[in-house]
Amino acid sequence: FVNRLYEAWGIGKKGEDKGILILLTVKERRVRIETGYGVEGILPDGLVGEILDRYVVPYLKQGDYGKGLSNAMIAISTIVAKDAKVSLTGNSPIYKSSAHRTSKGGNLFTLILLVIIMTMLLGTRRGRAMLPFLMLMLFMGGGGRGVGGFGSFGGGFGGFGGGMSGGGGAGRGF
Repeated sequence: FVNRLYEAWGIGKKGEDKGILILLTVKERRVRIETGYGVEGILPDGLVGEILDRYVVPYLKQGDYGKGLSNAMIAISTIVAKDAKVSLTGNSPIYKSSAHRTSKGGNLFTLILLVIIMTMLLGTRRGRAMLPFLMLMLFMGGGGRGVGGFGSFGGGFGGFGGGMSGGGGAGRGF
């Protein structure tokens, strides 16, 4: 389903296929990060699975969907920025699962915003410049941040336009 949704929405710039889709289904208790062909080299399935296992699923299990999705976006945007040789200023630290508060406050707006940011911003120079500001706005209103960043990874992608995904990425139940 996620692969068909990715292609139907035209995520990623056509010909480059560097889009990323993060899908959370609360009722089914599933999360998936779908990667386009163009980012599978820098976001291999194993790494995407590690991101889910270490930074996303622990929060989803507690019902804290906002922190789980925020961690997914921070981890992936860090990877993308490093590969694109751009720096993200104002990047919020990734939440640490051992020091978080439980919240039932995940919402559809956050999910939609994450998808839009991940698929469009790094496609243009102007978008890369806006990313820190938009990330700051996304994370305002959250409580109890952890400390630390996300390790050394790389990646890059474009905007909407008809990218293709070969089913790369990873999914987990929670």
